[in-house]
Amino acid sequence: MIPGVYAAGSDGKPVLVHTYQDGDYGLADVVELFELGQIEEASGGESGGIRLILTTKEMRQLKAFADAYSFDHEPGFIEMCLDLDRHATACPAERFEFTEMVDA
Repeated sequence: MIPGVYAAGSDGKPVLVHTYQDGDYGLADVVELFELGQIEEASGGESGGIRLILTTKEMRQLKAFADAYSFDHEPGFIEMCLDLDRHATACPAERFEFTEMVDA
């Protein structure tokens, strides 16, 4: 798989939401920098082992924070946040789960 962030598609298979760019950032940074969401260990043999869970309210906050702090953080991190928001907008839900896969 391509290193990046994935969400479950309608068929349950992983769908690429964000391809990692140059820089040192990941899903855990959403919790660390913006204090949003909850990190869990991914199961099922997924590479990377990190899953970020966000509520609908947190997704709205994530977009607002990404816009407001776009000059304070790495461009790749901000783009990842915006990609998560684009996915949430296209696939509305009450809870969003994103899984980080870093091993090719």
